[in-house]
Amino acid sequence: MEHRHAPGRRLSRRSLLGGSAALTFAAAAGFTACTAHNEGAAPGRVLLDDVFAGNSLSRKRWNPYICDNNSNGWPWNMQPSVAVPSSAIGREKGFKAEYDLPSAIRVDDGLTLRAYRGTRAAGYSWTGSVICSRPTSNNFGSGTVHTAGFTFKDARVEVRAKMPDLTGGQWASIWFLPAGDGKVEIDLFEGGFLAKTINPNQVMAVNLQSSGNQQQFLDLQTDLSAGYHTYAMEYRQGSSIKVFFDGLNVYTYTRNVPVGPYFIILTNGIASAHAAGFHTQVSSSTPVVNLMQVSHVRVLSL
Repeated sequence: MEHRHAPGRRLSRRSLLGGSAALTFAAAAGFTACTAHNEGAAPGRVLLDDVFAGNSLSRKRWNPYICDNNSNGWPWNMQPSVAVPSSAIGREKGFKAEYDLPSAIRVDDGLTLRAYRGTRAAGYSWTGSVICSRPTSNNFGSGTVHTAGFTFKDARVEVRAKMPDLTGGQWASIWFLPAGDGKVEIDLFEGGFLAKTINPNQVMAVNLQSSGNQQQFLDLQTDLSAGYHTYAMEYRQGSSIKVFFDGLNVYTYTRNVPVGPYFIILTNGIASAHAAGFHTQVSSSTPVVNLMQVSHVRVLSL
């Protein structure tokens, strides 16, 4: 996810391709005190419930690389000399320092996305990991690999996760891209962003990247790296996108809400020095290995 959030400017990943009840909201213009509301949707029909059982990622649902409609399902920025498949969310020497490898993904009755120092990929200095539920059909040299994937609309998406420490450049994310003809990205969680005096381990950055909306920084007043929390989004086409943290409705978008299906992306990466103006940075205290741990991904109809 390579982008810079600045007042009046928004660069999407694709354009650069190549609980407490009281929370503080920090928009580009400043901070506003708000009260969260416990108004989660009544349980609907379960469309997806992946608890990452066993010891391998479900290739029926997930790709171990990032792709989208613009790439026709092909991995972004793949360097075949490193690994096939593999991918990178950002361009070489951009805001993101990691090159993503399937080998950095671990499944052991739960999902672990690792980010660790070192890589053979040119233009990158770390190894990261990503899973993506876009339906794909790719031939990487040994026959066509079909991934049915998973897309959703008018649904609630829940991810229960424990974030890495976010104070040393770690950039864990939960986000969504259009599976149809749309162009609007939705960010449910981005970690490690600088929001004035808020501890980065408490900040949840969210965004609906459509006209008239902007990124919001939510002070959750709890250390997201200390335990598991549930991050959720209710997407109602053309009407609203509600963001939830541990069952509390912490933010709602109603302006220029997109329509059409979306797919799910989970990533764990590292910010480069080029992101120093808006993101925490790697230091001598940044661990060699950083873990984003996920206990389940669940999607319910609304």
